[in-house]
Amino acid sequence: MITKTQLTNFENIEEKFADVVSSAEYHHLISLFQKHEEIYVIANGGLHYVASHMATDISRLVNSKHVHSFDSFGFITSSANDYGFDSIFKRWIENCVPKEKKSLLVGLSCSGTSKNIINAFEYGKSLGWDTFLVSGKQPKIEIPNINLDVKHFHTVECFCLMLFYEIIHSLGGDCPVI
Repeated sequence: MITKTQLTNFENIEEKFADVVSSAEYHHLISLFQKHEEIYVIANGGLHYVASHMATDISRLVNSKHVHSFDSFGFITSSANDYGFDSIFKRWIENCVPKEKKSLLVGLSCSGTSKNIINAFEYGKSLGWDTFLVSGKQPKIEIPNINLDVKHFHTVECFCLMLFYEIIHSLGGDCPVI
């Protein structure tokens, strides 16, 4: 007889997810998505790919939402080389993003302390933009956020993917069936 053993600890992700989507913080995030047509999502590492994936899906599945992620590796590497990694997202917004409309800047961070995301939030706020952070730990700055209070990177990454699909449905979009 083969015994199935789950080796990866997802830290009760389904229970955390149910708590988050019924929270005031989640409803605030949804109200920010409803308020803005232009939304920018920033993240590092594996969360960067989650942000990119979700920018694509929210843009194609929810009418009148234009969600962007920072996918230019040339800009990332040249900015990091010339100005430092802590400024890459701020420089992207400064140089590549139209600033005529008030926008929403969403950050994804496992630690909640990623300096490049914090710097981008400070710049976004100076433009009058709304900001929101989804993080695995309590952020060190005052910002509207969902704090998962977890230990593992993979829990944050999977949670964020689940969260963005919930956002699609909360905004009236629908995910296609297979």
